[in-house]
Amino acid sequence: MAEFANPVIDIHLHWCAFGCRYEGVVEELAVLAGAGYEAVVFYPLPGLGASPEKVRDLIPGPYLDLTGIDSRRTALDDLGTWREFYRHLGERNGGAPLPALHSFLDIRAWDGRTDLEPSLDMDPHPGHSGFKDILILEEDGEKMRMPPLRLVPGLSREEYLQRHRMSFGLAEELDRPLVYHADLTLHEDFVVDCLECHPDVRVDIPHFGFSRRRIAELMDRFPGVHTDVSSMASFIRKDTEGYREFIVDHPQRVLFGSDAIASYDLRGSLDHLEAVRELSLPEETEVAVLAGNARRFLAGEPA
Repeated sequence: MAEFANPVIDIHLHWCAFGCRYEGVVEELAVLAGAGYEAVVFYPLPGLGASPEKVRDLIPGPYLDLTGIDSRRTALDDLGTWREFYRHLGERNGGAPLPALHSFLDIRAWDGRTDLEPSLDMDPHPGHSGFKDILILEEDGEKMRMPPLRLVPGLSREEYLQRHRMSFGLAEELDRPLVYHADLTLHEDFVVDCLECHPDVRVDIPHFGFSRRRIAELMDRFPGVHTDVSSMASFIRKDTEGYREFIVDHPQRVLFGSDAIASYDLRGSLDHLEAVRELSLPEETEVAVLAGNARRFLAGEPA
């Protein structure tokens, strides 16, 4: 393998297979390994008993456009196809090296009552390194192009918010990191409430929480709060100085991620990698953002 100045960990990849052919995923992972990726983190999504129509509602509109997922698919449980893929890798004999694989269980379909233990049991997989959740209410619909997720398990608004408080409690109880997608321009007070109840949780609020000012305020208050650069490549290129200044000001709290999709093309992660490198960050900061911070986040080490 070629030598690279700084290794890379992509903390934000979606599995999103749902019955798609995933043989090409191995080739794409090999390309990432060849570009210096030491590890990647996928978010397999179980339907947790949801109907085919409701499973489709779990996917944001832009991802539906890219992947073509619909209710006619025979596989409606992303976790099931992740397990199949992991078994496939276990039977792989030789070939190009791949990055180390981690998974965060995406619990967006959870009703707060269903037992998650069967989903956590990943034998022969070593188990999920953390959890992924996404807060989508009526006011998020236009931006995310998806219906409010409380409708999937049939929860009231308050029941749904209580279920999300349980996500923070679950991550704290099991001492696992949580990737928590929330638009801070809409839900900052709720996220603060969750963090105040569970201040020691390691949480990554992706996409700068849709507000650099607000995510910076949370970082100042809560030492476990991080963010990642997933889906931000075009924004970074439009405001290079602004994002460079933010990252330099928070060098131990920004993680590298891309939002690339296994059923579409994982090589999209490389564009985000190039966008970060174009910032010409100080060497120590680039090393931290591309991999060092993610190692700590996964391992539970303090910044």
